[in-house]
Amino acid sequence: MKVFKFGGASVKDAGSVKNLASIVKTQGGDKLLVVISAMGKTTNAFERVLNAWLKGDTEKALTEAKGIYQYHLQIA
Repeated sequence: MKVFKFGGASVKDAGSVKNLASIVKTQGGDKLLVVISAMGKTTNAFERVLNAWLKGDTEKALTEAKGIYQYHLQIA
């Protein structure tokens, strides 16, 4: 079995995601596991959302969440 884990900079934009697909396609076979974690700095962005929410700063939390949404929408 081959296991591939991609995240962060390796899936930060559309070009990177296409590269990931290219890498996976070359591997073929039945026993392939691909794990994809947060794109770019998404984990850090989620931490900012949570911290703002916990501090009661709903506006900042929503702004950060919208930023995450826009980032992923742009890549899609």
